[in-house]
Amino acid sequence: MAKKPNTLPEAILAQLGSFWLAIACLVNLFLLTWLGTLEQVEKGIHQVQVEYFESWVVAAKAGPLKLLLPGGYITMGLLTLNLLIGGLVRIRKSKATIGVIIAHVGIAVMMLGGLLEHAVADYGRIILHEGEEGDEFQEYAGWEVAIWDADATAGIQEYIIPEEQFADLAGPDTRTFRRADLPFDLVLGNFLENCEPRRAAGIVPTAPVYEDLFLSEKPRDKEEERNIAGLYATAITEQGTSVQKSFLFGVEQFPWVVEAGGKNWAVELRHTVHPMPFRLRLVKFTKEDHPGMAMARAYSSDVVRIDPDGSEHPVRIEMNKPLREKGLVIYQASYGPQNGMPGEPYSVLAVSRNPSDRVPWIAVTIIAIGLVWTFLARLIGFVGKEKRRSAKAKKTVATEGASPKAAA
Repeated sequence: MAKKPNTLPEAILAQLGSFWLAIACLVNLFLLTWLGTLEQVEKGIHQVQVEYFESWVVAAKAGPLKLLLPGGYITMGLLTLNLLIGGLVRIRKSKATIGVIIAHVGIAVMMLGGLLEHAVADYGRIILHEGEEGDEFQEYAGWEVAIWDADATAGIQEYIIPEEQFADLAGPDTRTFRRADLPFDLVLGNFLENCEPRRAAGIVPTAPVYEDLFLSEKPRDKEEERNIAGLYATAITEQGTSVQKSFLFGVEQFPWVVEAGGKNWAVELRHTVHPMPFRLRLVKFTKEDHPGMAMARAYSSDVVRIDPDGSEHPVRIEMNKPLREKGLVIYQASYGPQNGMPGEPYSVLAVSRNPSDRVPWIAVTIIAIGLVWTFLARLIGFVGKEKRRSAKAKKTVATEGASPKAAA
């Protein structure tokens, strides 16, 4: 048991490391998980994750009521402090608590690994048809605007505008982006989280029309990867003498081309792209169906990993056998076309770049060591105590048995 605090800092530490704070954090975490799971039916897992767990405060929906609760950041932050202070700093250090301390270290490692994953991990996918190659993967959700020299054939440099710099541009709001090495300014506005191009003929358009098309807003889909973003763009030359306008749609087959500075510049809205340290070429995609059914039992991709030095390494990626190489983990996630749709087969490979990928295994191992240590220590102590009790009982019986002789 920790000593009683005598100063204000010690009292604050005592409260942060208290058992009751841990209970409060766990109860709030339970509420966030429960209410978030219920709301997931309407909003989808991605939106709920952002609102409930990637936030400081959340207005949680509990039936007809709204509960203002600490979000995931506050809850997990306090729980981590409680764990470190109560389980490692203020706990009494002795042979009896060694196992408990080791287990708390393992829990701390797991929580720090989760923080690292949240801060730096990237998740996405790469889609390949047989014979195709790719050296980058796209996120499932986030968007970016990419600009590059459309006339270049090698050494292409891309200029990226991340989603957080234009996601707030709803309605008439616009923002101008300029770079010294680009011969035009790009004005972005009217960002739509989910939309589709529609023809303006016969209807009243809700947005500017270009080439008889405009972007029509759609309700946000609860499955985040089904939302296709769009926004409007205006390119203005440095002298302001030329203005080119269009809209950018997230799944356009070809980018918008801007003529400026004697060159053609490609402008594209796409899912956030991350480069890979090697190329992948899909050689063959294989799908095995259940007998008598069109439902996949197993599917795999035979790929070739091409390193920067040109060396090639054949690899098979299966549903439960990912490719782990140079900080990436590549899983067999899906395939297409599905449901008997026509088209050439393609493979969908999920890609994750997570430096803390192995941290859970390390943390669980440390926790297991702590628990086993505690169990064995208690077991050895119990066995020793029973032996001493048995020996004392035998000695007492022997003494009582010898007493009549001694009295005689």
